[in-house]
Amino acid sequence: MPDLPVDMAQLTQHLAKINALSPDTSGQNRLVYSPGWVAAQRQLLAWGQELGLTVTLDDYGTVYLDLVGRVQPETIIATGSHMDTVVQGGPLDGLYGVLGGLQALLTLKQALGQPKKTLRVIAFSEEEGSRFPTTFSGSKHYARIEDTTGLKDKDGLDFDSARTAAVAQLAGPDIQRTLPKLPATFTELHIEQGPRLAAAKAQIGLVAAIVGQRRYTVTVTGVANHAGTTPMAQRQDAFQATVQFINRLFLLAQSLSPDLTFTVGELALTPNTVNVIPGKVVFTVDCRHTDTTVLDNFETLMGNTAALLSHDPLTISVSRWAKIPPVQLDQQLLAQNANLADQLQLSHLTLASGAGHDSQIMTQVTPTTMIFVPSIKGISHAPQEATATPDLLAGVQLLTASLYRQAY
Repeated sequence: MPDLPVDMAQLTQHLAKINALSPDTSGQNRLVYSPGWVAAQRQLLAWGQELGLTVTLDDYGTVYLDLVGRVQPETIIATGSHMDTVVQGGPLDGLYGVLGGLQALLTLKQALGQPKKTLRVIAFSEEEGSRFPTTFSGSKHYARIEDTTGLKDKDGLDFDSARTAAVAQLAGPDIQRTLPKLPATFTELHIEQGPRLAAAKAQIGLVAAIVGQRRYTVTVTGVANHAGTTPMAQRQDAFQATVQFINRLFLLAQSLSPDLTFTVGELALTPNTVNVIPGKVVFTVDCRHTDTTVLDNFETLMGNTAALLSHDPLTISVSRWAKIPPVQLDQQLLAQNANLADQLQLSHLTLASGAGHDSQIMTQVTPTTMIFVPSIKGISHAPQEATATPDLLAGVQLLTASLYRQAY
């Protein structure tokens, strides 16, 4: 394998440039189709044009940067991740995979020139599900699996209008407007978003599988009433029922599997006033596991528990709005990356991802693999998210070697 020196200073500058586009917020808030998201995708498009890459924008705002191959240009070796973030997210989630992929492509171009096969960097429009009640809308569109429509965000703005307006701001001269061909392989570089690599003191995580996810909205409807004059025994308190329901779900999750994660991430009370018994509570449930049977069993138990605790006039309803199956990633690419990590003398660990990624979608249409680097203290989805510079470098070095092996 040739010497492929990665310009870490350039990668650091690119990361800082994108993160600086949201200077007045706590953490990164690049929700899909927001002004900060538009600014970030616009900057990526500009870099692609400056570097002489073929630049493409699809109808969902996903950006594709191609270094066209000289022998088999129709065969595409792709890498990338997503541009959007959660609310008050960190500086690396998604973005590291996009810009690390760009750095790997530039390293190969500068060291070896044009590849035999086309190299592609992808910045998917949306993965997090932080603005609209959907996930992976960008990669689902690219994979021709599903188009997202008819959804509204918390302010009542609809997905289709937001998408159309944002993409119109990104379109410009020398930017192709189409849905590009699917790649022959896809590799996603990402921070681990957990403590396992850090605990094992491993530089690289090689991902064998990704957990399945289910997301639900639970609505508990009781009767709002006066906090001082309504006896405790006669209350239909939606919040007290919520507390009881969540506690039972927590115990059920523990009983099914110690690896089943269960999170209540959003909760809203109505009327949310100090002297009124809550008449309504709406909250979300996120649960994840590598076994579909465990997820199915938890969903059944959740429905049974809702029915058990409901009594006229207090009701509990559960609505599932996301169902992402667990997936196994490509074993051949994983083995190849393990071999390359050994050659580069990078310590590595094979594991399953506890977080969802665009790779879950891409594996349905092409051989897909993931490369993890450690998160300091396992922190992610927070402004404190960070990875040591040597670990960021190691991830790009392995990605560069993997793309070299596949495209040159």
